[in-house]
Amino acid sequence: MAKSKKKKKIGLALGGGGARGLAHIGVLKVLEEHGIKPDYMSGVSMGAVIGAFYTTGSDLKKIEEEAVGLTKTKAIKKLLDLNNPKKSILKGKKAYKYIKNWIGESTFGDTKVPFRIIATDLTNGEEVVLKRGSLADAVRASISVPGIFPPVKISNRYLVDGGVLNSTPVSVLERMGADIIIGVDLIIKRKVEMENPSMMATLIQSYEVMRSYGTKVNIEKINKNAIVIKPKLRGTIDSFKFYDIDKFIKSGEKAAEEAMPEIKKKLEV
Repeated sequence: MAKSKKKKKIGLALGGGGARGLAHIGVLKVLEEHGIKPDYMSGVSMGAVIGAFYTTGSDLKKIEEEAVGLTKTKAIKKLLDLNNPKKSILKGKKAYKYIKNWIGESTFGDTKVPFRIIATDLTNGEEVVLKRGSLADAVRASISVPGIFPPVKISNRYLVDGGVLNSTPVSVLERMGADIIIGVDLIIKRKVEMENPSMMATLIQSYEVMRSYGTKVNIEKINKNAIVIKPKLRGTIDSFKFYDIDKFIKSGEKAAEEAMPEIKKKLEV
């Protein structure tokens, strides 16, 4: 009697990219439509936000409706709270409250699949893989872009955006045991249009240039069974444009559909 094929474990890494990370909603929609469910997930920055919502059971349709309904005025009201500029541009309290409204007091133990959130230790530059305790606290640390949000203290470590070291955390999934790895990347080789850039635009783009190199190195290290989905987004500084979201979601849908033949081929081998 022929042995049945062992089911391949699928890992899904949702990368950082600010508002562009809402493309993850489109990717998840397409994966669900094709019956592909990840066995492991990892997330960084906006990928940590969407991953936390998704793995704690939030309906994708509800997430999409909320995202698409964000106007510029609503985004400012819900997410922006100016801080003392000596500390950071934003306090981050509104963003934290927004996250808590979605996932409440959920912990990593409450997720429907094993989920990891990536942050960076500000004091020693080490990557920190968060897998225990409060999901909301972990997400807050992972989205804390240096200078934009203040560092978050967890277990006596000051943590900032995981994208500083690993913007598309595929390597974590390999360590978790995934056979097939799908990474959603929003950073590598992304040329933007600039004319007389402001201080903020210069800071954001410089940060993304640095992140792009680290992300490329991390992706090149993983095994041959990895598929990288790269939503095509317009070439502007749009990391903090949390409005007019539909274009980001559609870009995720299109990129996921384009990658689907490769994903299915890997699953069949």
